[in-house]
Amino acid sequence: MTFRTAGTRLLIASGTVGGGMQGTFSTTSEAFTVKAGPAARMNLSGLLPEAESGAEVSFQVSFVDAFGNIATDYSTQLRIRHSDESAPEVPDVLVDASNGTATIRLSLFWAGVQTLTVQDTHNDDVKVSAELRVRPSSAVSYALSSLPATARVGEPLALTVTALDAKGNRATGYAGKVRISSADSAMELPADASFSQGVALVSVAFRTPGDQTVTATEVGGTLTATTGSVKVTSAEAARIVVSGTGPAMAGGDATFTATVTDAFGNTVTGYRGTVGFSSTDSLAGLPGAYTFTEADSGIRTFSATFKTAGAQSITVADSARAGVTGSGAFSISAAAAAACEISDVPATTIAGTQFPVRVTVRDAFANTVSGFSGTVALTSSDTHASADMPEAAAYVPAKDQGSRLFAAKLAGAGGHTLTATESTGGWTCTAPVTINPAAPKIHVALPTDTNAGYPVAAVVSVKDAYGNPISYAGSLTFTSSDTAAVLPGPLTLTGGESGTSTVSATFNTLGAQELKATLVGDASLSGAGTTAVHGFVYTDPTPGTGKMRFVVNTAASSAKLVQLDLVSNTSVIATSGGSIPARGGVYSAGMNLPLDHTRVMADTALLVEGNALNLGAAPKAVAAALPATGPTSGVLYTGVSQKFDGAGKVTGDVSLLPGSVFYSVRLKLPATATVGTVFNGPSLDTRFRAAVRNRAGDEVMSNADFAIGKLEVR
Repeated sequence: MTFRTAGTRLLIASGTVGGGMQGTFSTTSEAFTVKAGPAARMNLSGLLPEAESGAEVSFQVSFVDAFGNIATDYSTQLRIRHSDESAPEVPDVLVDASNGTATIRLSLFWAGVQTLTVQDTHNDDVKVSAELRVRPSSAVSYALSSLPATARVGEPLALTVTALDAKGNRATGYAGKVRISSADSAMELPADASFSQGVALVSVAFRTPGDQTVTATEVGGTLTATTGSVKVTSAEAARIVVSGTGPAMAGGDATFTATVTDAFGNTVTGYRGTVGFSSTDSLAGLPGAYTFTEADSGIRTFSATFKTAGAQSITVADSARAGVTGSGAFSISAAAAAACEISDVPATTIAGTQFPVRVTVRDAFANTVSGFSGTVALTSSDTHASADMPEAAAYVPAKDQGSRLFAAKLAGAGGHTLTATESTGGWTCTAPVTINPAAPKIHVALPTDTNAGYPVAAVVSVKDAYGNPISYAGSLTFTSSDTAAVLPGPLTLTGGESGTSTVSATFNTLGAQELKATLVGDASLSGAGTTAVHGFVYTDPTPGTGKMRFVVNTAASSAKLVQLDLVSNTSVIATSGGSIPARGGVYSAGMNLPLDHTRVMADTALLVEGNALNLGAAPKAVAAALPATGPTSGVLYTGVSQKFDGAGKVTGDVSLLPGSVFYSVRLKLPATATVGTVFNGPSLDTRFRAAVRNRAGDEVMSNADFAIGKLEVR
């Protein structure tokens, strides 16, 4: 027989006796040892399928015969090789001949499946191989992927954070979180990132030009790593920042700086574009188009001249790229006062109505000078007495802000000019205004003095309260305080008379008289004029005086025409024994009466025959004259006499009774007569002669017998 399993063995023999089930038997030999055959191959045992990086791994290598029994008497050296280049080499191991087995110990670093090979140094064909999976150990550091050497602001950059164990293996089981930070304080940082299989992926974008780095730090731990330096340059030009703005004066230079920046506010030092300028001030003097140079490094200072006060701005824009633009605000104050402007004045207003006049002080660019504190006077071309202009006023900057409201009143109708003048005469400004008449009023203008009986021109006009004529259409009727006046007929105004017409009226009653015009259909619209009416007033002689009296015939007299009767105041009887001289009764009577011939004139019938004497048939002996020139001017000559002979003669004596009228004198008021005395009986001069004679020529009565009254023009 052939034994295949080494060790102590027994042989046992057994059988039956007699066949069937009659009986059994067995026998055992003495123990004996079966040795292993010669070594035929190597066996590897005790190797775990997986080990941690860096941990010691042990396993056994034994030599066996063809039947798998350990060849205990085989002695050799073993060479160990592995696929982990990072792990140290394993020295050769001696196989103990006493048991044919060797124990091998080693450590592997690289994670993954590693191959182990054990070879008999005496027989290269005798070897055995096995695989061992190396798993990473705990993470002890971070490794960061490389960032590009250069980048632009805002450019997204991918960053991989890898957790490593002590041997540099990716710690796939690491479950921490990583926080990203940077020296670029403007960077928008990603959220804390979680690891998957030992790897965390993030994206970063720098915001600030310069040499920048990124640091990854374990949240709540100590692991950290920093990238290499990235040279960050600005992004493309995205906007223009206009700075250095502030208050400036109209007409003066205002400087400002234009800085070209990217979307993140970084100066684009390499900008080489061309910019243009515009402003809210349409009058501003702006720089011309400008192309940035290398020396500018994206920043350039310019100058502009504003001319419009208030909040203004300048816009700087890239001429080729829309959106690359920026604006800066300026506060522009007015320059020195150089002019003014009148406003708020109505184009037309009513005479006598107060209206506003605003005077605004301007600089040379028409800006309101809010700080003006000078004095301004307001005048007008209206010379009407009722025009009322305000006093000169000093402007109060805090209140007026360079614009002051005045109030004016003009009265003369028509176009006028308002003028505002600065107190030192530095400037003036004007504005037109048209004054329309106020409410219509009817005016009647009469001469101050009027002589009775003569027509006078009455100027009828429609004017306002300030005397401005009004073209008015309507009909007027007239009344007068003089009931004896001859009034004009109705007056129709068509509007083409410029409100003025002339009518004629004749007053016949002495004293102040009125002519009133009233609008037909509206008695409230009326107007009147007055005149002093002058005419004759005769004062009879004192009653009881004189044998002959020169008295007024009231029934035949008026203010324009006075009839004075020469009346006998006594009886004269024509008898031989009476008082008449022997040659008969009264024959004639006459009078030379001195008077002011400028205040009186002869009526058409200067002398009217009386009833005292029978003068006979025509031609009668009647005489009357009132010379205006020559040596006899200024004397009224009157006389009557009976006709003594010839046809129609009168014979016989005449007796006089009291009240008998010798003749009447009719005197007329000249149109040009002035107020004063025509004659005054008690104070007549030596030219006065009066007599009543008989046929013999004897004076029956003489000067002293005549009582003369007083005739006046009043």
